[in-house]
Amino acid sequence: MDAARTFLLVLGLSFAGVGIFLASAVDPLIGLGVLVVGAFLLILPFAALGPEE
Repeated sequence: MDAARTFLLVLGLSFAGVGIFLASAVDPLIGLGVLVVGAFLLILPFAALGPEE
């Protein structure tokens, strides 16, 4: 399960980075939307109730 959590962390960080870039270069509203998606993906790996085996 660690591979899935790592994948979600990397995906969330990439979405957050793209969101910040879009907010500064293209449109703040679109960038904010992508940043929110990235933040949600960053929270998902830590939302597990306990260790899964």
